Amino acid sequence: MRKANWKRQARLEAKKALSLGKSVLTQRSHSFVYPGNEEEEEED
Repeated sequence: MRKANWKRQARLEAKKALSLGKSVLTQRSHSFVYPGNEEEEEED
């Protein structure tokens, strides 16, 4: 029974990580701050 719980928890964490990775790659994440393209900002 403990092995089944461990596998379930691992599956849920993997699902969360995949979802977070997708949101960061599509720039929809609100919980991460990552630098934009600095060249575009300096052209003003």
